[in-house]
Amino acid sequence: MILNHLKRLDWPLLGAIALVFVMGLAIFYADPGDHRLFWRQLALGAAGLVLVACLSFFDWRILKENSFVVIGLYVAGILLLFVLLVVGREVRGVISWFKLGAFNFEPVELVKIILAVVLAKYFSTRYIELYRWKNIIISALYTLAPVALVLVQPDLGSAVILLLIWFGLVLVSGIKVKQFFLITVLALATLVLLWSYGLKDYQKDRVVSFIYPERDPLGGAYQSQQAIIAVGSGGFWGKGLGGGTQTRLGFLPEHQTDFIFAAIAEEWGISGVLIFLSAWLAIFWRLYQTLLAAPDNFSRLFVTGFIIILASHFIINIGANLGFLPITGLPLPFVSYGGSNLISLALGLGLVQAIRIRVFRYNLGPEESD
Repeated sequence: MILNHLKRLDWPLLGAIALVFVMGLAIFYADPGDHRLFWRQLALGAAGLVLVACLSFFDWRILKENSFVVIGLYVAGILLLFVLLVVGREVRGVISWFKLGAFNFEPVELVKIILAVVLAKYFSTRYIELYRWKNIIISALYTLAPVALVLVQPDLGSAVILLLIWFGLVLVSGIKVKQFFLITVLALATLVLLWSYGLKDYQKDRVVSFIYPERDPLGGAYQSQQAIIAVGSGGFWGKGLGGGTQTRLGFLPEHQTDFIFAAIAEEWGISGVLIFLSAWLAIFWRLYQTLLAAPDNFSRLFVTGFIIILASHFIINIGANLGFLPITGLPLPFVSYGGSNLISLALGLGLVQAIRIRVFRYNLGPEESD
């Protein structure tokens, strides 16, 4: 029975994720003299796969039908972010991690998945009346609470992801054109206020350096320029694992995390990048197929929220590597080193698999479960 269940996992999706994960692992393994990151990431990847398999047995309808469970998850996430500000570990002026022995835990990564669950639950029961401002405002308040706590850390990149989850789910749930434009205007006004009163100087420097890189080529724009050089120097076949001069000689900072795409492009070349992007195309396609097959509004909205999380990380991270977007410090999903993002995504992926398997097992359609 268990084997039959596991056979129903979306193995093409998991295979595509495994491919991008291995390409990241190869960058860690090629680091000269120290393979600790490689072995840690490999262990985290194995733990994530087990977590996906275990969660695929979970009856996700509990989240759809039991408001107390969902509210409990939300409150737990808010408490984690609040306690973090009191006892969390400060690194480079940012309080984003709990120190747990040899590992660090970044609770906002878990909160992203929780917020997708909360908003999916909220919108799925109000999709007919979502156009009412009351419902839009309440859903925004659910989002603004964690956003405010994340901005205090400060972690602008993760705050943007949380807002994108809300905005994306509002759009797909259905709002009027007037509401869309008003929300857009309010968002722009919020950005102005955030720039004036909410951003730290180093965060402003990143944005200014992105717009005017010539002003400070050895300062805020240095990382972006080195990433662009690394991407462009790989050629078609790349310089080979461990052979990237920008990556291995220390010119490219944070090549295991923020700029791992640039490291892959330098050492794997255009050919490797094409394989990498093809794998990501397969990931999004398989998730979209699950979205289309999802049997009810809650499951459709949660899968949509999970896609938004992956896509926003993917676009912002690679955009920063290519110089199209300012640097935010967001990881590249399943590729950048770090357990918090990887394990949290495994939780979300496990729920997605649970949805898919139930559809596969019972051949449910939207008309049978809404």
